[in-house]
Amino acid sequence: MRAWRWLPLGGYAALLLATAPPWPDGWDGVGFVESVRDFDMGRFRPHPPGYPVYVALLRLAALLGGTPLRACVRVAVASGVVAVLLAWDAARRCAGERAAWGVAILFAVAPGVWRASNGVGSEAPALACAAACAWGLVAAARGPRRIGPAIALGLGAGLGLGVRLSWAPLYAAALAMASRANRGRAWPAAAAACGAWAVPLVAWVGPGKLASLFAEHFGGHALHWGGTALTEPGPVRALWLARDIFVDGFGLETGALGLATAAVFAVVMGQALVAWRAAYWRGLRGCLGLAVPYLIWIGLGQNLRDQPRHALPLVALLAAGLALPAAGSRRAFAVVGALAGMVSLRTALDAHERRTIPPPGQQLVDLARAQPSPERLTVFGVASVRYFETTELASRALAVGSLGEARMELTRANELPARVWVTGEVAGVDDSRGTLHPFAKLCRPVRLERARPCLDVYEWAFGAGR
Repeated sequence: MRAWRWLPLGGYAALLLATAPPWPDGWDGVGFVESVRDFDMGRFRPHPPGYPVYVALLRLAALLGGTPLRACVRVAVASGVVAVLLAWDAARRCAGERAAWGVAILFAVAPGVWRASNGVGSEAPALACAAACAWGLVAAARGPRRIGPAIALGLGAGLGLGVRLSWAPLYAAALAMASRANRGRAWPAAAAACGAWAVPLVAWVGPGKLASLFAEHFGGHALHWGGTALTEPGPVRALWLARDIFVDGFGLETGALGLATAAVFAVVMGQALVAWRAAYWRGLRGCLGLAVPYLIWIGLGQNLRDQPRHALPLVALLAAGLALPAAGSRRAFAVVGALAGMVSLRTALDAHERRTIPPPGQQLVDLARAQPSPERLTVFGVASVRYFETTELASRALAVGSLGEARMELTRANELPARVWVTGEVAGVDDSRGTLHPFAKLCRPVRLERARPCLDVYEWAFGAGR
């Protein structure tokens, strides 16, 4: 790669850093930040399955100094840059340099990819590992027994499982697609990479405790709070999946910008299908081979309603599938460029709001800090109160499942707080409005906060002096 070609990657990294939000985007993110200091799966630092490779990367990044949050951002940005670089080179090998630039640009500016590449979460390094798998498949296809690409494929899959285990169908599909001549290198490399993180994880946590944590977590995910097809069945899941890919992934929505983007997207989709049928590009089969197993998995086993991030691999593969046929002509490349320009406007708007409007949980922390005597305040909630964990007010926030549990916590306290807040997440709030008075409503744009865009805060007439 010529020296001048590194400049766009440097600019991309700088923009990712400049637009990184100064807080985790969700409950899981707080656990990842805490895991930099204290790896404890029992306390959800992080939650099972533990993300051992991701936590190791975070701790390596923390050696550079700064806060744990900064380490998380460094890992995300570096991973995003690596993913774009590998996508560029894989596309160049597959369809030429013009297609490579189309793929890299559309891939890089997609809102879903951008969000993963500068926030707290394991999606960006998982995407980099998936890009390594794709690069290994393309490079290895150029000749039998290609040692380097085959090993890259295996390492990408094996390390990827330690970054984000829920992407296993994608990584397994990549290994299955390796040619017979290259499997002898790719599969042992994947096994060695898995052993490199699995053995330390078992030794650190303990086999019995690890098995218990896995069973409890996956049982809860499947049957209670995971948003799977068992807990949220029906054809509406297909609509959620389409929203996750096209609305959150590319910015196709109502409004002038969203509708215009959708129109150009349709043109690009049409030219991609024409190019494939005309045999200008035969990579569609490979993209489908990677996408279909993962598509089936998340369609049945992931929370599609509240967590669009689960569709990120499909967003990335679709971006590649749309842009690769740009190699066919300058006109096709120009249309892909027009789509990338419109998508980047949506990404810029999202990035600005994400950096300037905190998640409701962070707003709750800021609201508590703004009170005259925050040390005499107690806050009861569910996921939102986790944002207190990394602050000086950690002891003033308690996670409870119901209003009854909150009442029990207060009766056990040595000294009643002067004020008590309860969030709308707590069960029983709707039936106790006589003693709960609305205090605040904390909101974030729904595109940034699908699970709970608004958080109601109530003051409870329970404290001392009441």
